[in-house]
Amino acid sequence: MKIAPNFSINKGFEPQSFKAEQQKTAAAANLQQKPVPAPTLLAYMLGKSPKTQSLNIKFYNSPSISELNSKYGEIARKDIAELATRAAKPGQVLNWIESLPAEQLGRLDEIYALADSMKKNGGNKLGIIGIGGSKHTIENLLSLNGKSDNIIFLSAVDPESMDKFVEKLGDLKGASIMVASKSGTTLEPSTGYEYVEKKFVEKFKNDYIAAGLNENEAQKAAEAEAAKHFVGITDKNPQASRLRKISEEKGYKTGVIHDDCGGRFGAFDDHALTALAYSEMSKEDMKKMLQSAQKAQKKFLSADINNNPAAQRALFNADCILKGKTNQYDYYFGDRFEGTKLWNTQMKKESHKALYKPADLIGPEFLHNSTESDLDSGNTNSFYTFNTIKNDGSKDYKAYNALVGGSLKAYSQRHPVSVIEFKDFSPETIGEYVELKHFEAIYTGMFSRSLKGAAHPQVLPEVEQPNVKIYKREVESLLKA
Repeated sequence: MKIAPNFSINKGFEPQSFKAEQQKTAAAANLQQKPVPAPTLLAYMLGKSPKTQSLNIKFYNSPSISELNSKYGEIARKDIAELATRAAKPGQVLNWIESLPAEQLGRLDEIYALADSMKKNGGNKLGIIGIGGSKHTIENLLSLNGKSDNIIFLSAVDPESMDKFVEKLGDLKGASIMVASKSGTTLEPSTGYEYVEKKFVEKFKNDYIAAGLNENEAQKAAEAEAAKHFVGITDKNPQASRLRKISEEKGYKTGVIHDDCGGRFGAFDDHALTALAYSEMSKEDMKKMLQSAQKAQKKFLSADINNNPAAQRALFNADCILKGKTNQYDYYFGDRFEGTKLWNTQMKKESHKALYKPADLIGPEFLHNSTESDLDSGNTNSFYTFNTIKNDGSKDYKAYNALVGGSLKAYSQRHPVSVIEFKDFSPETIGEYVELKHFEAIYTGMFSRSLKGAAHPQVLPEVEQPNVKIYKREVESLLKA
């Protein structure tokens, strides 16, 4: 059953004529529509605790949550219970559930001490060398928190890009470098680290020679000075991490990437939190973010589908996939989502493999490069999520609300569309959003598998990435040639 959007949203997003016009359009198209109240997170939060509402979840041109719950709820509840059981077991790559936020709350002093030491020896710019989850988790949190101004990233391995990275750091005496890699052997960050560290040593060596030191003295002094500007975030075991071993040998300060968290799911691991602390996020705000993540995890492990927005979104996704929708798009209305776009793309592609084809774009730019295809009458296999920002509907937001409301109207007439509306960009909202996407990714894979009658393997595919090893083997063979 298709439903018209019959529940309220921000007045700037939905003109009063929206519902009526959609019903007329549906009637003209010979579609039978029966308005069904959708018990989304909005209805739940308004009835229970409106002061804590951070994310407003909505669904358009889709079965209602009550219908999805009635149809798929038994399977979904079994999967939710299984995830909760697996989260406590070693080797499941699920330690980001319950364990990681709780541990990080107890380590805030340690994390801020590390960030303070980095600012002391290089407080003008932070260069982060990493790739995949070690990079995108940081980009997401920095972007959502509005803390990206004094941080630059390196994941490329060509000399031109690496030189440009060093150039952007400015005076190397005022720069810090954080290298993030669980194993310390991943080619891209290893290559970038070695190249950049060499540039630091060369610069300091030349300074010491100019100050009167001989070649050997200058080399030793330069290596010691460079060490003050580097931090290694990696596995705690030097036997398991080349980067940990190098950091201990050279005297770098270090942080930890925890076991069984998985790169893209390690949003609250040391690399991301240290970057936020360096960028002047207050300790109190970081505490609020982690506490919100803890609270959200409990909500998202609930078997009550009506009050579990992560399960609701996963059911929406799984239903679309089951009906042959093979293209999934996340559109973000605001530049604050620039880092989120990168992180969520990785989350979906690595977690869901070839289950569907995802794409994430920042709006309103997508309206001028994708909408022609999106709204073509031949496009019948797509579904969408709009990520928006709640506002007061004032004159300053008139253009924004017109773009969101008009796009939503146009897209939901042709496709299933869900909306995630941010109340604000507070630490609490960000903490909840990160966990929403974590659990949505896991549940979408689990529900889709269960709805096809397939069993879950020993380790959930949503937390693994075996296909990455294929390209790595080919690269390694060429490096050895």
